[in-house]
Parts: sequence; C-alpha cells; structure tokens
Amino acid sequence: MASTDRVALLRSLELFDQYPEERLRGLSSYLEPVSLADGDEVFSEGTPGDGMYFVVSGRVRVTKKLSDGGKKDLASLGPGDCLGEMALLDAAKRSAGAYASGPCELLRLKRDDLKKWLAADPALAMQFFAELVSVQSRRLRRTSSELALMQELSTLLVEPASSPVSLLDRALSRVVPHLDGEWSACAHAYNPYNEEMDPAGALGPEAFGPEAGALPSKAAPERAWADERTLVLVLRAPTKLLGSLRFRAAAAPDENRKAEADRTLASVARLLTSALENLDFRADEALRRRLQARNDAQSF
Repeated sequence: MASTDRVALLRSLELFDQYPEERLRGLSSYLEPVSLADGDEVFSEGTPGDGMYFVVSGRVRVTKKLSDGGKKDLASLGPGDCLGEMALLDAAKRSAGAYASGPCELLRLKRDDLKKWLAADPALAMQFFAELVSVQSRRLRRTSSELALMQELSTLLVEPASSPVSLLDRALSRVVPHLDGEWSACAHAYNPYNEEMDPAGALGPEAFGPEAGALPSKAAPERAWADERTLVLVLRAPTKLLGSLRFRAAAAPDENRKAEADRTLASVARLLTSALENLDFRADEALRRRLQARNDAQSF
C-alpha cells in the first residue's frame, strides 16, 4: 500500500482525522501490512494485546466466547474501521477475538511504534488519547443499545403469547426503535393449515408490497438483502417454516451500517425462531391433550 494511500486511510479514521498530513506521514511509516484468508485469526480473546489494526479491504468479525463453548458476534468491521485500539494503552488481555470474514488486508500499528510517534509532541499525545476515549464511548453506546434490545426482546419472549402473529407483532415494536437510523418493518407468520403467510404487524412510515407476504421458497436464505435498503429474514425450524421479517432503512445504509444491521437482526431472528418453535411445540402439546381427553371420554 503506497504511503499516500496509508495517509488517506488514517485521515478517514475518527482517531486521526484532525492531524496535519506531515504528522500522518510519519505515523504511516510504522504501519505493517497483514494479509489474511477467510477464517484466519487477527487476534485471539484472552491473549496480550500489542497494538491495533486498520481494515484496508475485506471484513473482520469480532467475537466473544460464551460459557457454553460457542461464540457471539459483537461486530463486523470493514474498510476504514479499526480494532484492538485498547491495546495501545497497555498490554491487557484482549477482551474479544477477531477473525477474517473472507480475504482481507489490514495494517497493524504496534504500541511501541505509536509511543515513538507521540513522543515527539506531548500535545499530540493528549489529543490522541482524548479522541481514543471518545471513540470508545461511542462504541460503548452502540453496544449498550444492542444489549438493551436483547434484554427487552428476552423479556417479551418469556411472556405468554396467544399466537405467532401476536408474538411477531409485539416483537417489531421492541426491535425497530433500537436500530440505527429510521427503519420500517413488517412481519408474517406461517400458517401451516392453508400454507400461507399471515400478516403479523407492520411498523414505520413505509408500506411493503405484496412480495412481503409471499411464501419463501425452500431455497431462500435465512438472511439476505432484497435491495440496497431492505433486509429479509426467514424464520425456520429444522423441519418447518415459521415466519418472515422485513426491515427497510429510510436511506440506503453504507457497508458498515449494513453489516451492523445484519449482525443485530441475525441475533433477533435466532431469538424469535426459538420462541416460535416453543410456541409451536406448546400448541401441538395442547392439541394432543385435547385429542387424548376426547378419546378418553369416548372410551366410557
């Protein structure tokens, strides 16, 4: 990557957009290129941090280990994003892991090299660390909003719901306010008796056309962008269709906002799928009990 391109990349970042070009040229000389294939590790959770990374191309998935041995996606970062910046402050262990999501190119800035760059100008160092705190605060607000969404949704899902339609309708009112920007949404619940999609509510200023209520094909992916503004989620159990959701942004989101919406709504879809499966199971159990009670009554 040419020096001028590295300077342009640095200037596009919140951390460095206030610095003169001369200073950025000095910093760019410390950046080390890193090429990764799909699934390669950028850094692992729990390992000592020695610096930060800038995404030049491709995407990086940031994950957190769960107690059951799985992982939860925390963020999907693309060109112009940075990660691991807390390692610039000290050698504390990484609080999350990061992995290439497809081929990607990164630039690494080691903590010792940053110290060399800042040593020449104490005022520069104060400005940098003030901006670092600001960036971290903004990220914390986004994380807090997502945690609040999951908490609200989890609370909703433990409440009794009379039907899949009722459940999805109530879920929309919890999800949409937490999305970044203005969104519209609609939900449909699968009706196995007539093999159709029943409307289950809509929210937001935009109306959806008849395609929103069309029966998804068996080959339809669980999550896909139908156009530059509309994300479609298909809710499926292992053996049956359960419902669908559509979310449409008022303005076409950029790649980073798209990835964040995709990641957040994927978590929403998993929760709702589980809730709909439980509701379906309870309905089947209730039907079996009624049939058994009727058969018992007729046996006398």
